[in-house]
Amino acid sequence: MKKNDYIEGVCVDYTHDAQGIVKIDHFPIFVKNMIKGEEGKIKIIKVLKNYAVGRLIELTISSPYRVDPVCPIYKQCGGCHILHMSQQGQQYFKTQRVKETLYKIGHYDMEVIDCIMQQDPYHYRNKVQVPVGLVDHHFVTGFYKSHSNEIVPQEYCYIQNEVSNQIVNRTRLLLEEVNEKPYDKLNHTGNIKHILVRYGHHTNQVMLVLITYKNHIKQIDYIIEQLTSEFKNLKTIIQNVNTRSDNVILGEQVNVLYGNGYIEDTLLGLQYRISTKSFYQINPVQVEKLYSTAIEMAQLKPTDVVLDAYCGIGTIGLSLASKVKDVYGVEIVEQAIKDAKENAKRNHIENAHFICDDAKEFMKSFNKYIDIAFIDPPRKGCSQDFLDSLINLGPDKVIYISCNVATQARDIDYLRNNYQPVICQPVDMFPGTHHVETVVLLTKVHN
Repeated sequence: MKKNDYIEGVCVDYTHDAQGIVKIDHFPIFVKNMIKGEEGKIKIIKVLKNYAVGRLIELTISSPYRVDPVCPIYKQCGGCHILHMSQQGQQYFKTQRVKETLYKIGHYDMEVIDCIMQQDPYHYRNKVQVPVGLVDHHFVTGFYKSHSNEIVPQEYCYIQNEVSNQIVNRTRLLLEEVNEKPYDKLNHTGNIKHILVRYGHHTNQVMLVLITYKNHIKQIDYIIEQLTSEFKNLKTIIQNVNTRSDNVILGEQVNVLYGNGYIEDTLLGLQYRISTKSFYQINPVQVEKLYSTAIEMAQLKPTDVVLDAYCGIGTIGLSLASKVKDVYGVEIVEQAIKDAKENAKRNHIENAHFICDDAKEFMKSFNKYIDIAFIDPPRKGCSQDFLDSLINLGPDKVIYISCNVATQARDIDYLRNNYQPVICQPVDMFPGTHHVETVVLLTKVHN
């Protein structure tokens, strides 16, 4: 097999990122946008030692799960991965991916319930951060092509909320009107790096963040005046200065240009303050299903003392506070803890206590008995030091929420002598993409 060969093949499985796998004499070929069970003509575009990459030229047998993607630039843009699959097809892929990952990496064949899907899988994202660039001397916004720094210009994204689409487009036009320039990471020229919008699903409040390389923005007063007159629900406008040349989006310097620097939203009946760097789940409909599932799994009692590790702005801990004796939330990001304390106060919750600290260090010095620990780490999962501290703390149950089942499975494997996984519920927090959120209940092993 060599580059530019044409083959006929059947898709027999998926990679973790939803590429189809075709095998010729047991040699795998990864084919984007191909669905399990489909057969087609494939052009080989790359051959490596252990696998090849192919491009689907035409289908001879099509899957009943195949649909026409609603987005006209789906094949070019790297933002979505599985819009060519129906809801049923996406549910099958995500459920199977979770089962196989927990088995292969976590070495557990636990019960995995079918992924909870979203009834309307479009316009769900409440946070938009789009890179900006120049195409044919024009200011453009969009998303990067997969595995590249090339922006695919777009004015309408089907997974972003409608208001954010409008504000991104209008902001881009105003920046071009005042002759602002996108930042060029190769030459370190220009200024505007990203446009970020956060939207309160229940409150309709909007935050706009302009992420810049320099400390100033041309004619910013004019831009603010235009935007706030056109979008009455735009509550705050912020400049975030980021002088780094890597892929980190937000810098440390935050300048509030208009409003009070935050927006508000509600989740499971509670009010939350959301600032620029607050971690707040991006899908407001599905997060309520996610948290309700996690709380139901825990079977909380009024006498329980709960740890909420990686607590962010307190959404999980505050959602369950009325069901337990005490909640201790720990988070290393200072602004998040400030927001969490403010959120407890505004919801009149007095049994939730928030501490700014590294979670593993906090657990080492904590001198109360914890009945249940909720952990919701970043994509990289938990460190071994954290897991060791969790084992020493010894809660009866652990509810592990994750946006990366591979690192979750790795951590479950590390805990195997102390905690037994019981059940896993995937939740489709990211329709149209290969990502999936999971909730796993683990119970303490009593030797």
